[in-house]
Amino acid sequence: MEGLRTVGAIPVFIGADGSHIQELAGNSTGLTSHSLAVITHPASTESRDHHHTIADEVYLVRSGRARLRVDDAVQAIGPGDVVVIRPGQRHKLWNDGPAELVLVVSCAPAYQVDEIAWDE
Repeated sequence: MEGLRTVGAIPVFIGADGSHIQELAGNSTGLTSHSLAVITHPASTESRDHHHTIADEVYLVRSGRARLRVDDAVQAIGPGDVVVIRPGQRHKLWNDGPAELVLVVSCAPAYQVDEIAWDE
């Protein structure tokens, strides 16, 4: 079946902030309208402060706990939480806990490195 992939066969790469990123669908599969990835932040790490210039981004917390700042609001997030981040909203997360934080992340349009603006 075309388009069928097994998660275990999809490569993982290390992001600029040390996160482990596995793009399940998106530009790597020829899909440009949106992307879907699993992003894992190891314990005691933080993401880089950034915003997207074009893409909407949605986080689903699969496991772990963290603090997330979107613009000026900081919120604790944990399993089952869903966060919608609009283009231009600065965001950063801190995994202060002892366990990894696993997010299922969707971007629309599909994630592209060149539409990220690093704010730190």
